[in-house]
Amino acid sequence: MWGNHQVKHLRAPNGILHRNEKMAARPLSRLWKVSDPTLFQMTLVAALLATVLGDCGPPPNLLFAFPMTTVVNQTHFNPGATVKYTCRPGYGRVSYKSSTLTCLDDTWNYSEFCTKRRCKNPGELQNGQVIAKPDHLFGSHLEFVCSEGYILIGPATSYCEIQDKGVDWSDPLPLCIIAKCEPPPNIDNGKHSGGDEDFYTYGSSVTYRCDPNFSMLGKASISCMVENKTIGVWSPGPPICKKIICSRPEVRNGKIISGLRPTYNYQNNMVFECNEGYILKGSKLIYCGEDGEWNPPPPTCELINGFSVFKKEEVIYKCHQGYTLVGEPRLSCSYSRWSPAVPQCKALCLKPEIAHATLSMDKDQYIQSENVTIQCDSKYKLVGPQSITCLESRTWYPEMPKCEWVSCEHILKGRKTMQCLPNPEDVKMALEIYKLSLDIELLELQRDRAKESTVQSPV
Repeated sequence: MWGNHQVKHLRAPNGILHRNEKMAARPLSRLWKVSDPTLFQMTLVAALLATVLGDCGPPPNLLFAFPMTTVVNQTHFNPGATVKYTCRPGYGRVSYKSSTLTCLDDTWNYSEFCTKRRCKNPGELQNGQVIAKPDHLFGSHLEFVCSEGYILIGPATSYCEIQDKGVDWSDPLPLCIIAKCEPPPNIDNGKHSGGDEDFYTYGSSVTYRCDPNFSMLGKASISCMVENKTIGVWSPGPPICKKIICSRPEVRNGKIISGLRPTYNYQNNMVFECNEGYILKGSKLIYCGEDGEWNPPPPTCELINGFSVFKKEEVIYKCHQGYTLVGEPRLSCSYSRWSPAVPQCKALCLKPEIAHATLSMDKDQYIQSENVTIQCDSKYKLVGPQSITCLESRTWYPEMPKCEWVSCEHILKGRKTMQCLPNPEDVKMALEIYKLSLDIELLELQRDRAKESTVQSPV
C-alpha cells in the first residue's frame, strides 16, 4: 500500500516523512499543498495513529521467561510490534498459550505462558516424615523430621532446583536410625539391672540398687532418651549410694510414739508427743535427711504457760476488757494436769440499738456466738436479716437490720378512702385541702343554680 517507503516512526502530527526516511517538521495546514499524494496519505495516517495509539518501552523482564531476540538497544516499539519469549530454566511452556508479547496501547500484552516445573515424588522416609514447603514445584524445599526416638543421618532439607535440562531435588532422602546409648554407668556401693550389651536402644531402662546399709539419692530407674535430636543419653543421671545415719534425737518432756528403731537412715521418720502439762512446739513428724540431719528439726515440749507450777498450787484466769470468762477462773495443779478444764475468754457485743423493734433476748451485753432475733413493732416492717450473731471481733453479723414504717392513717372522702399519709402534719394539710375542695364544689353548685333560675324566668 505504501510502495517502497518504510515507516519507522509514526509520531508526526505536525510534520511529514521524506523518502530518505527522515522526519521534517511542516505545519499540518501545508500538507494539502504537497504534490505527492502517497506521501500525503502516509503522513496523515501516521498523524492519526499517533494520537490514538502510543508506542511501548523495552520488553518487560519476566520472572519466568526472557526475549529470544536481542532488543537491548531498542527503547521504543511501535503499536502492534511483537517480541517472542522463551521460558527460563526451571519453567516449562504452557502449550495452549502464546509466548509472544504484543505492544498494545502503550503496554506489552501477554498472559503467563510458563509454569514452574515439578520435581519428582521424593518417596517416604522410613521412621520419619517428609514435609513439603509449600509443594514439589521449582523453588520449593523439603524438610525431613524423624519420629520420636530416632536420629537423622543426612541432610535435614532438600531443594527443588535446576539440574541438567530439568529440575530435581538437591539431596536424596536421609536415614532415620533408632537412638543408641552407651552401657549405663556403674556406681559406687551399688549396681544396676543391665546386662553385658554393647549398647541400649531408645526406651530401654535399667534400675539401680544400693548395697546394704547404703541409701539411694536420686531416681532408682533411668532410661535411654534422645538429647537435641542427635545423640542417645541416659536420663535422669544415675543415683548415688551413700551411707546416711541420723542420730536419735532427745526431746525433753516428750516421747517417740512412732518410728522407734535402732538406727535411722535416709528418709526414716519418727513421730513425737509431749508429756501431760506440756505443749509441742514445731513439727511432730520429722525425717532423716540426706545430710544426716533431721528435717524439720526435732520439736520441743514446753509448759503451757511458760513457767513451772508445783502440785496443789493454783492459778487464776482473768480476761481483757471487752471479753468475759467462760468456765472456772481458778485452776489447780494435780497429778501433772490442771483441774478443772482451762476456761475461755469470749468477746462481748453491745446491745443492738434498733428503733421500733423488740429483741428476743433483752440485755446490755451479749456473749460471743449468741444469736438475737428482731421483731418489728406493729405497722413497721423488717429491712435486713431477722437474726444476728455476736462475733469474736465484738461486732454483729450480718449487718444490723432496721424497722421501717409501713402503715398510716386513712382519710375518708365520703365513702372513698383518700391517699394514705405517714404523719399528722401531712394529714392536717390534706384535711385543709379537702375542706377547700368542698367549698369550691358548693360555690360551683350555687353558680349553676343561679344560671338555671335565670333561664327559666319569663322575659
